[in-house]
Amino acid sequence: MLSYVYQVVGQFEAEHGYSPNVIYMNYTHLECLKQEMADPRDLDGIVQLLGMEIIVHQDVVHPMVSWANAPWKHALSV
Repeated sequence: MLSYVYQVVGQFEAEHGYSPNVIYMNYTHLECLKQEMADPRDLDGIVQLLGMEIIVHQDVVHPMVSWANAPWKHALSV
């Protein structure tokens, strides 16, 4: 999952010229991502590693990244 996230981040950066600050994923994606982390319970650490806020929505088919002007602060608390 982490490699896929890095891939979509790279595509976003190539297209827009700047890094995304928000990632949208569903709960299953988040759980897969958490299992790749040293401490799967450390959501703050995951957010810091990604450099993006995480927004979980049930309708997201594939993880997507974007830029949001509004400051998101822990849109999900697990």
